[in-house]
Amino acid sequence: MDTKVLGDYIQELTPTSENANADEQKEENLIYIDVEELESNPNNFYGLRKIEELAGLIAVSHFVEPLTVFQKSDGKFMIISGHRRCAAVKKLLESGSYDNRKVPCIVKAQEKISIEQENGETVEFDEDAVNMLHLIASNRGQREERTVDEKLQEVKFLEKFAKAIYNQKDRGTRGRFRNFFAEEILNISKSQLQRINSMEKLTDTVKQAVDAKTISETAAMEMASMTPEDQNSCLEKILTGEIKGTVQDIQKWKIDKDQSAPENMTSDNLEEIEKSSTEQDSAETSLQIDKCVSEKREDVVEKLIYPKNLLLENESTAQNKESNTTVGKMIDVPEEFEDPQKEAEEWFYRERLAFYEMIYSEAKRRSEEEPNELKAAQWGIRASVALYNIEELKLHFGG
Repeated sequence: MDTKVLGDYIQELTPTSENANADEQKEENLIYIDVEELESNPNNFYGLRKIEELAGLIAVSHFVEPLTVFQKSDGKFMIISGHRRCAAVKKLLESGSYDNRKVPCIVKAQEKISIEQENGETVEFDEDAVNMLHLIASNRGQREERTVDEKLQEVKFLEKFAKAIYNQKDRGTRGRFRNFFAEEILNISKSQLQRINSMEKLTDTVKQAVDAKTISETAAMEMASMTPEDQNSCLEKILTGEIKGTVQDIQKWKIDKDQSAPENMTSDNLEEIEKSSTEQDSAETSLQIDKCVSEKREDVVEKLIYPKNLLLENESTAQNKESNTTVGKMIDVPEEFEDPQKEAEEWFYRERLAFYEMIYSEAKRRSEEEPNELKAAQWGIRASVALYNIEELKLHFGG
């Protein structure tokens, strides 16, 4: 089957006249409307950028690509797609360098879309939703650059439409939904979709930096797991040149920051960390453990070194836990050493390395076995972070 894109699915599912093909309909519905009679779509979330550049092209060519509009019940016309073209023409009229007030418009009938599902239900998209589909399809096809928020809005709106098509009756097998959604509806890769979704957690400041190309989307994805305060702090470090905007440097900054824990910890602090270790994900918990190990706080290490949500759920892991805990190995410490400080540092290195390798092994296993693609991808990222820590540790100790 030929690969389709968003516009193909919209056209396939939108009712059309049986007595006219698409080209005939387009010609019949093409009319010229004064720009002052065109209303902007209040649901349009795309910004009006590069208007002067577009106005310059229109002034030179005297050509305006037809806008897509629909006629409201009061007889006025609302723009579905073509807000930038309308704004550019208005700008030219205001400057006196253009005198053609009317622009070509394709008038679309108000239509609904109904998609029957495999389970017998029907998913409905009303006129406003169909107009939004046309708006997104047009902007995705014509805009070379879109902001982070615009991409997030697109994904959020189109996911429901994609699910309706994916589960459409007699549609046939389509593989995994995420693949279908990314490749056929959004026309991007699965990894690009994951990157866009992760950027929902970014602060407005970081999003603006991505839009301005101050930092890459890949770097922003790495920052998305941070708190809002840490995101802005990391961005500031990048802007001032203290750190580079590479993924590796951002990871290192996160590690260095998380390892600089307060020296004094109250019993309330310990209880809070113990509670959070069972509630937070394994990546956050491992950072807490790393802070505790750095401070050589045996009581905290004993509480956190084997968080329940991190261990392999089988008997062999339980046995490893019993025999390999940091506190357990301290029992058999010999009475004398030739160089006590060196022995302590080597012991600390081995214990820390073994623990990081356990985290890496577990994250890698879960990334390979997790059926949910997004979760599997996140476990893969965690495995990469763990491996980076392992290599840093070996490099530091000359291992």
